[in-house]
Amino acid sequence: MKPLIQIGVLVHRDIRYTLKTWQKTADYLASEIQQYHFVIVPLDFTQIAAALEQNTVEFLISSPGIYVEFEALYGVNNLATLKRLCMGKAYTVFGGLIFCKTDLSSILTLSDLRGKRLVAAAEHSFGGWRAAWREIVEAGINPYRDFQSLHFANSHDAVVEAILQDKADVGTISTNILEQMISEGKLDVNALRIINQQTQYGEKFPFALSTRLYPEWTFAVTQKVKGELAEQVAITLIKLPKDHPAAIASQSAGWTISLNYQTVHECFQVLQVHPYQDFGKAASSFELAVKGSNDGLWDWNLETNEVFFSPRWKEMLGYAEIAFPNNFLAWKQQIHPDDRDRVLATFRQYFAGEISTCALEYRIQHINGHYLWVLCRGTLLCDVWNKPYRIAGSHSDITQRKQAEEELRQSELQLKLQTRYLEETLRELKETQIQLIHSEKMSSLGQLVAGIAHEINNPVNFIYGNLIYLEDYVHSLLSLVKIFQENYPHAVEAIQSVIEELELEFVSIDLPQLLNSIRVGSERIRDIVRSLRNFSRLDEAEIKSVNLHEGIENTLLILQHRLQNNFYKSHIVVVKEYGDLPTVECSAGQMNQVFLNILSNAIDALEEAVSYRGKDFKPTITIRTEIKSDNYVVISIADNGLGINEDAKPRIFDPFFTTKPVGQGTGLGLSISYKIVVETHHGKLNFFSEPGLGTEFHIQIPIYQKSIIC
Repeated sequence: MKPLIQIGVLVHRDIRYTLKTWQKTADYLASEIQQYHFVIVPLDFTQIAAALEQNTVEFLISSPGIYVEFEALYGVNNLATLKRLCMGKAYTVFGGLIFCKTDLSSILTLSDLRGKRLVAAAEHSFGGWRAAWREIVEAGINPYRDFQSLHFANSHDAVVEAILQDKADVGTISTNILEQMISEGKLDVNALRIINQQTQYGEKFPFALSTRLYPEWTFAVTQKVKGELAEQVAITLIKLPKDHPAAIASQSAGWTISLNYQTVHECFQVLQVHPYQDFGKAASSFELAVKGSNDGLWDWNLETNEVFFSPRWKEMLGYAEIAFPNNFLAWKQQIHPDDRDRVLATFRQYFAGEISTCALEYRIQHINGHYLWVLCRGTLLCDVWNKPYRIAGSHSDITQRKQAEEELRQSELQLKLQTRYLEETLRELKETQIQLIHSEKMSSLGQLVAGIAHEINNPVNFIYGNLIYLEDYVHSLLSLVKIFQENYPHAVEAIQSVIEELELEFVSIDLPQLLNSIRVGSERIRDIVRSLRNFSRLDEAEIKSVNLHEGIENTLLILQHRLQNNFYKSHIVVVKEYGDLPTVECSAGQMNQVFLNILSNAIDALEEAVSYRGKDFKPTITIRTEIKSDNYVVISIADNGLGINEDAKPRIFDPFFTTKPVGQGTGLGLSISYKIVVETHHGKLNFFSEPGLGTEFHIQIPIYQKSIIC
């Protein structure tokens, strides 16, 4: 049978609600830490103290006030802080609410509470009483003297019911309770009025509030539990997903690393309740507090420099009571060298009044040589001239919490590294996919272009080759007809009729012109076929010396049908400013693909610009080439279109990113071009664009690839 682990839970409203809220948290812990069986034990404010005193629970879920008190009484240690979910958002702070019935006009401010009947959740409830008690005390009212009556209803719902039934004038409960009751249909939103409403937090805490804000509920471990189990529970709680049934049931987004509960200590100092009821009192009272505390306590007389360390303080460091000297220098030497200056500086700031509270975490050396993490809290006493004369405080061992935090940080770091590795792998897979698509596409395109060029080339060569003979034959025949007409000017009627029908004179003039047109057309087809074959470059995939101007011209010839498109009543002007470029070592086919991608994008941009700017706009593409520093050539392709939006610029070379409408672009052209120029040819591909003025791409590649590679 698995060991039973009991989690004591402070009953917030009633037992059924408590089990509904927290049972799934126990189930979650049992599923993650399978060698134990976890159960929820609902306890009210009186039962929970008895359970800890009798050592019948291993863990505790409670309000921060109960935690701070039981930390001193029973040595419980905080493992995690609740991220309470309210109105769809997670909050790690809460406070108290002071309210009365809306129609009770005699109470408007805290000062109006004198002589009134007040009901609170419970005497030890932090949100349900002590947070409000602090505000009432600081308003100059002593609740145990100045109220007509003070009662505790033992639950928040009972407090609201008492006010509605006129059994009391004023009530105090935790924040968010009223909103919950209203959403459940148990309370009319206009039935109650908030006293001392706090609105300074705005959207950071958008709930009815009458007090300061304090850290949320805590999940604490008792002295009964060994360190290994406490560590497992802390890590498991912090890893609880926000959409897990346990988080949903507890109306939270899970748990976070323990917050600093110093504000709760400050509240208890103002109220002078345990564990701060003896600070500043006689030494005999302080000795009683020392005996009842599980923390290590210390008391430093600043005038005599005498220091007292409690037996528990020395025991935490592994020393017998008489083995560790009661002096300042001994304590200073025990502090970790990396923490010493910070700790001493914090005390100096506290003595000088530069900081209002003394609470810090640092490492202190155990007798065995290793270091413990401690939470040090102190309270300063000053004389009538505000000169410090004494400081006393406590040490809490937080080593387990620090280890859990470090393990969580390491786990998060490992997760980030794994995520980064997966993202990099995904990026490489996408790039490989792009390369495969590109290679297959270019291979198919090249084969198609080469095949078409070959099929066209054969009949064109036949036509072009026979034009010479055809011209000779026609010329001979026309010469014969001319000689015949000169020698027989008066042809017979039948021949004369055929001559007139054929319009022999017109044919004699037009036929040579027709043959010349056929020759010009054939030469044009041969040029196009040659450009297609040069563009595909199936036989030039490797690095060779290439005339880049020829590649640009071939690309322009391929795009000629788009440059002269009359759909927008304006053809695109191409301005060529070629420099004196040498042949460049590159892959001709790949560079042609770069020219095609960038020129096609420029044409797309200009077509869009024409639709916006109208007929008077003159779309222009400017192509410049030049040598840079004797080692590189630069090809600039600019358009006077609409330019690229600022939000698109960082992603312009990303795979599958496109600014074109759906179905008009794959988002691969510029990505592939970038890989060809930068990775394959060790060059640079940059662009400059200003909205409304156009875009210019700069292609820079080395003249000699071998020298770059070497």
